[in-house]
Amino acid sequence: MDIIGYTSATSVKPGHIIGLHLGLTRTLTTPRHVPMVIENVTDRSVSARLEVTVEPQPVPRDAPWEGYDWPATVAFSVPRSWPSGLYRLIYQAEGETQNVLSFVVRPTVPGRTAKTLFNLSYLTPLAYSRGAGAEPDDQGHSFYVPVNEDAGVARARKVSFDRPSLYFRIANGDTFIREARLLGWLRENNHEVECCSGVDLHSDPDVLSAYDCLVIAYHDEYWTKAMRDTCEAFVRNGGNIICLSGNTCFRQIRLEDNNRTAVFYKYAHLDPHRHRNLDEVTVAWTDPPVNRPQNHLLGVGFTHGAFRGASTVRKPYDIRFPDHWVFEGVDSDQTSAFIGYEADAAEYVDEDEGYPRVTGTDGTPRSTTVLATADLREWTGKPGRATMVIYGRNGTVFNAASTEWIEVIDTDPVVAKITQNVFARLTRPVPWDWEVVGRTPEPMAMTALDGMLFLSSTDNDLLRRFPVGAAVPWKKIGHANVVKAMASIDGRLFCVTPDNSLWTRPPSQVDTDWRRIGTGPVEGVRALAGAGGMLYVIDNEGTLQRRPASTNASATFEKMTRFEQNRDIVALTAYGDILIASTSTDRLLRSNRDFVGESTKWHDIHHCNFSVGLAVMDWMLYVVTSEQVLWRIDLSGLQQP
Repeated sequence: MDIIGYTSATSVKPGHIIGLHLGLTRTLTTPRHVPMVIENVTDRSVSARLEVTVEPQPVPRDAPWEGYDWPATVAFSVPRSWPSGLYRLIYQAEGETQNVLSFVVRPTVPGRTAKTLFNLSYLTPLAYSRGAGAEPDDQGHSFYVPVNEDAGVARARKVSFDRPSLYFRIANGDTFIREARLLGWLRENNHEVECCSGVDLHSDPDVLSAYDCLVIAYHDEYWTKAMRDTCEAFVRNGGNIICLSGNTCFRQIRLEDNNRTAVFYKYAHLDPHRHRNLDEVTVAWTDPPVNRPQNHLLGVGFTHGAFRGASTVRKPYDIRFPDHWVFEGVDSDQTSAFIGYEADAAEYVDEDEGYPRVTGTDGTPRSTTVLATADLREWTGKPGRATMVIYGRNGTVFNAASTEWIEVIDTDPVVAKITQNVFARLTRPVPWDWEVVGRTPEPMAMTALDGMLFLSSTDNDLLRRFPVGAAVPWKKIGHANVVKAMASIDGRLFCVTPDNSLWTRPPSQVDTDWRRIGTGPVEGVRALAGAGGMLYVIDNEGTLQRRPASTNASATFEKMTRFEQNRDIVALTAYGDILIASTSTDRLLRSNRDFVGESTKWHDIHHCNFSVGLAVMDWMLYVVTSEQVLWRIDLSGLQQP
């Protein structure tokens, strides 16, 4: 390619000007007059022709990776009619298409044509690209080169957008790859999207406000704190994320110089920010002093992920929950063996019953469902695993967790079908409602403690299961003491039996005797919960009563006379210091203030049919029904009262 260049911005709106900074490769010393085309990569009818005279441009001798500072060759005014999308500047040479640069056209009015926003990274190729020096043997530096800093030559700590050869991921000639390929696939499958660049995610905190879904397409490794904050707020506010790559959000960088320079020191002791702002020190997100694993946002991270290194082994995904909606229409238990470069994973264990569940120790939400797994521990670069996951925190996050996902989207029918299912479901808001996550033995009561759900059955069994968002078995761990109502707090299980005795036991995974610690209120007990160091009951008159959650048998229940009675309540639990109840009339209630002692009445928030027991784990409310079905609903989306 004889012509190289860069743009004045990674994105632009229709009707605005973007500068095209063009030059010739170092072997050319005379100007060239060249016809060029700017075109939309998914609709080549949206294009413009340019006649451009390209002059030789000087290459800085010192630190060219920090910017070339070329003047703009063309000030291109983007037509107002152009739709949002990815565009490239090309020309023909010797019968082949030469790709010079690319940029994103943002929508004039966000969300008008689509409620899905497709993010084009740009920051990761910026990190990898080497700015070549003026001398032919000066190959330049990047965030990766020189590899061996112990030799005395430091890699780049700052790299600039103001240099060419950054946009190597658009196409090989006329064959589109990676993000451009996914954009074409979405168009062919009638999924409308609008586009932004990663710099937009950094610079505009409202960039996602008009959208229901954000798509993270390919190897989006380098993120700023502002990008991370914006995306986490998006999910908390009900937005969905579809991530179709691995090694996503692995390293934190900063942007300077009006967002034209990326800063990355890699090691905390080198970064001057360690003296003034530890939150923005440029290290891997999981590492000190940032200590913010990407698992919190994406459900997976590179800590337990893998890098191929010298290995040539590619692995398939093994599908672990084939009945999940993600796999609807999939008739295989494996994908093709496509995982071959980098992958992310959640730390998980395989339970004896044959299913995976996350441990949560790496920051992955415990309600995350590990949909598929690949064992990559034979890889030589960074042994690990790959885990395809989904979880909810008001919004829903699906993560394919492999950098090769897009490469096989046209050739692997399992990958294609999963992608279709995910886009069909998550490109619109997920209704705030109950979700079936399994079945149960015939239940008596339920509670949650230490990352587990505990169930008492009519057969007087005490069982436990983990909060996986799919149907998994219950494991018997002991006898249930003929439980009538059950609660948990301060590391112990509590129950009331039909004779109105109050009992406790530790949540051990073996059969353990219950210890009697007194009685319930004289009016009897309909429901039991623990909150704020106290046990709360609804007695048989519908009155709320409480006592300390201690093992002291002399402690007694007292009536909370300010709180309205409700004789319909059949089950009780707590979310922090909020009481949540279900009724025989199939309603879900909550106490009406921010702590129980201040509350005066029940507030009706949703339907809750056939409830027998309630339990809260993290931000998920679980209900077990008389029909032996386990449901859950995401309390982080609760907006009442």
